[in-house]
Amino acid sequence: MTEHARENLTELLKRFMDAPAVEAAHKDIQAGERLLDAYAAPAPDAAVLAIIKTRMAASALRRHRIIRLVHGSVAAAAAVVVLALIGLLGPGSANRSTLSYVAIMPAVLWDSDDIVADDLDLAYFSSEIGLIEAQMQALDADESGVGGSDASDELEMELMAIQTEFWKG
Repeated sequence: MTEHARENLTELLKRFMDAPAVEAAHKDIQAGERLLDAYAAPAPDAAVLAIIKTRMAASALRRHRIIRLVHGSVAAAAAVVVLALIGLLGPGSANRSTLSYVAIMPAVLWDSDDIVADDLDLAYFSSEIGLIEAQMQALDADESGVGGSDASDELEMELMAIQTEFWKG
């Protein structure tokens, strides 16, 4: 063990033990190092190392093949599921609606000749649009009046907002 490593070990032991215990631990570590130096382990034979490396490479290759097989199987299964869903639902199923349009509007409105007059919301929006159109025509006819262009722009914006709200429902 290098001198720097021994100093670090001594500082670490001082944080957890008192001084006599640190000294005893330090002596035990030095005795263990002397034993390891006296009875060194023999190096493994080169043939044994080659066999171990070959077995490790074969094991890694086998794991890699299994992982590739699993990934391929999962991808194929996902593709089959997606194709089955597309086949069952069909590409036009997103355009088809299960909601019956007859259920949206009451039968009275379907039988009527004037849907706008029968539906209160439609009647309100139609009257508001008509009122704004009349105001705009009056302003256009009398452009010399006070605030002609500002009032006309404001009414036009209000008309567009009502028409947008009308079509949104």
